[in-house]
Amino acid sequence: MSENVAFELADRDADVGSDQEPSAETVLAYLRTHPDLFLEHPDVLEHIELPGPPQPAVSLHHWQLRRWRGQAIRHRNALDQLHRVAADNAAADRLLHRFCEGLLGATDRATTTLEDQLRTHFDIDACRVVPLAELDGETRGLLAGWLDNPTPFCGRPHDTVRETLFGDALPQTGSVALIAIPSAGAARYIVALGRHLPDGFNPAQGTHFLEQIGELAGAFLGQTKDDGANR
Repeated sequence: MSENVAFELADRDADVGSDQEPSAETVLAYLRTHPDLFLEHPDVLEHIELPGPPQPAVSLHHWQLRRWRGQAIRHRNALDQLHRVAADNAAADRLLHRFCEGLLGATDRATTTLEDQLRTHFDIDACRVVPLAELDGETRGLLAGWLDNPTPFCGRPHDTVRETLFGDALPQTGSVALIAIPSAGAARYIVALGRHLPDGFNPAQGTHFLEQIGELAGAFLGQTKDDGANR
């Protein structure tokens, strides 16, 4: 039922309460006085269940129409999902663009400046940019498997890793995203992002956006693979 039709019916039933749906008699009376309703609002038919033929008889035409309607609904849902994904991607692109502008406008290339830019542009509760060489042996050992193939890590970290990277800034129930910035095949820095929510960063989410943040962070700090190879 279209929005205008719903408003008209609601006005006619105002005497029975504004929060009550129109009665069946009101709807039928409206349809009798507006026989061209479905011609003017064909989209209404998509939400109406029509009676089927008496069982066990089956109308091939009726079955075919129901099949087409089901396919149309599935396609519409898939299209809506694509629209939502496209909107999310566009929002992520805008975030990265503003992040790039912040990095380009920075007056120095210090890790603290990078941390400030990350906090400014992204929805995080804690942030650290840590040189790998400054981590103690136990923490580096816990991260060794991940650093061998440094795809961004998302989820709940080991308590030792969490305490080393964030101290008291992130509770035990928090979640993290760890991004390794490579140089000549070895991670020189770790970008650590934290959220207080347990599922703020979770293993099921994609890492492409985080990888792009890592690449920009590496370029900002001058830690490109080519630069590392020449040192």
